[in-house]
Amino acid sequence: MNIDYFRSFVETVNQKSLSKASERLNISQPALSKQIRKLEDFFDAPLLVRSTSGVVLTEAGELVYKRLPQILGDLSILQNDLNCLKEIRSYRIGTLPSLAGNYIPSRILKLKENGIQVEVVIKNASQEVFELLKNGEIDAAIIEEMPVNKSYWQKEIFEEPLYAILRTSHQLSGKQSVQIEEISDEEFVLYPPFCTIRESVSRMFHEQEKELKIIREIDFGDFLIGYVAAGSGITVVPEMSIKNLGNSFVKAIPLNHSLAKRTISLIANSITTGKALYPFFKKR
Repeated sequence: MNIDYFRSFVETVNQKSLSKASERLNISQPALSKQIRKLEDFFDAPLLVRSTSGVVLTEAGELVYKRLPQILGDLSILQNDLNCLKEIRSYRIGTLPSLAGNYIPSRILKLKENGIQVEVVIKNASQEVFELLKNGEIDAAIIEEMPVNKSYWQKEIFEEPLYAILRTSHQLSGKQSVQIEEISDEEFVLYPPFCTIRESVSRMFHEQEKELKIIREIDFGDFLIGYVAAGSGITVVPEMSIKNLGNSFVKAIPLNHSLAKRTISLIANSITTGKALYPFFKKR
């Protein structure tokens, strides 16, 4: 049913005349009469009594006339909401290299299939990505969970374990998992201090009252696993980073510790943005 027919009916009742209503609506009287008849067919009841002096409501017409203002108001609000939704069909999302290479691509394709355009911005650390969100340069961040102001919308996407990366010739390479005590004397290759995984490793060592020996601190973007393969110590990476390990010189072994994990969350600049994006990124 055309919503305009409802509006035409209301105007006809307000004017108490088909001719006056047709003038106000800028349509012909026969066209207006046809719309009213379609409404009567729709409700299967006469709505107006027509006469040379004008129109009056029937009992069914009074019921429809009383209910229509709220119905039309609700439809107007719904239309505005839908229009807003259509306008927000493009997002800038910030994330990390480890996620951008493995986890994000299939989700972006799914968004595009649903008519949502996405630009991905990659930064080396979660805090760097969050700064972009704070400055309004991106709409959402897919990064490691962190404490945020209540003005942001945050929800966990998934949790993944951390792995120790050793050379295959290492004495621990045959184990199913390793304890911090077993690698406490090892030399590590890690990213700079503001890397959250490095922070996690530091906390694990501190908890065990062990000293974390870092022999090489490399810039973000350099391949940690490559350094280990070349014989430069061991490292720790998230599970996402070993999906396509493809290196016969190294072995990834789960790190057995309650802190040996990272939680990935979606942080958005608003509830609307967060709820619109979350279904596409939630890990199933």
